[in-house]
Amino acid sequence: MIRVKLIDIDNKYRESKRRGIPFPNLALMKLSAYHKARGDLVGFEIENPDITHISCIFTKNRLYAIKECCDVKGGISFGGSGLSLDFDLPPQIEFMKPDYDLYPHWLTDKKGQTSIGFSSRGCPRRCGFCLVHEKEGHFRRHQHIREFHDNRFKAVTLLDNNILADKEWFFEQTDWIIDHKLKLDISQGMDIRLLTDEIAEQLHRIKFIDQQMRFAWDTLELEPVVKAGIEMLRDHGINTKRNVSFFVLSGWNDVPFCKDVYRCNRLKEFGALPYVMPWKGGTPMIRALARWANRVRPFKAGPFYRYERMPRPPAPSPQQEQDPEQQQETRRRDEQG
Repeated sequence: MIRVKLIDIDNKYRESKRRGIPFPNLALMKLSAYHKARGDLVGFEIENPDITHISCIFTKNRLYAIKECCDVKGGISFGGSGLSLDFDLPPQIEFMKPDYDLYPHWLTDKKGQTSIGFSSRGCPRRCGFCLVHEKEGHFRRHQHIREFHDNRFKAVTLLDNNILADKEWFFEQTDWIIDHKLKLDISQGMDIRLLTDEIAEQLHRIKFIDQQMRFAWDTLELEPVVKAGIEMLRDHGINTKRNVSFFVLSGWNDVPFCKDVYRCNRLKEFGALPYVMPWKGGTPMIRALARWANRVRPFKAGPFYRYERMPRPPAPSPQQEQDPEQQQETRRRDEQG
């Protein structure tokens, strides 16, 4: 028996102001299950460990992970997309049923109590803003839900990046969900370009955890497809105004801010909800757009330009307050040193 310490960087250094409960680290739960099956002592508070596993998902926490690595005594392994895209769990660990007991709050909090996993990996798309294809490669079937579902839970959260890319596999997984009377959360935005009448009808049969089925509208060029998809969902009895939302990527690739606002407004006209995703934190205006669009009450109360929590414009600098002749004189003095 060896002593194994786990470090969940993203939850250990989680901002206290963030809403919701900490989301479990899937890789660490699989590592915990693997070591427990071998009879090892494993957990977050293990003293004098023989080996330490460190996981970091978000690049913003990379420095915390590096610091933790420097402080480790004994053996060490580390991984997660926050550190590198090249680390993968070996197959004998990757396909273990996660040890949900590692996160006690997940067993008791009503916002938890859901099995977590990937039924597929990779994506057929090569979107410029996304690391999935670089990290996971081409789309492929990965693991059946029954292999990672914990019977203590009445719900499943799928982390698949493009679950509609394999129609047959999608129906096999969701039929299993329906047959076992489980609720489902598809955490990533579904590809509206792959929606068909058969899939729309299947979505109507599924009971979603928060009554939300999520899609993605990343570029303005998809507007006709988005409109047609919403109409298709509505034709199959889905209340799109309440139960359908679209991730709206905002601030990527110097796309004009007005186009981000346009997509939110068009979704309101189409009868669906936006959820703005600021690229790398976003500008003050993009963050204001997210506050307006991601909350139903202000979004439905009025247009964005009337939103009361707009950022204040920055105070003018002394140079900006000068008249043109004074600005020219200031520039001349600056150039002369």
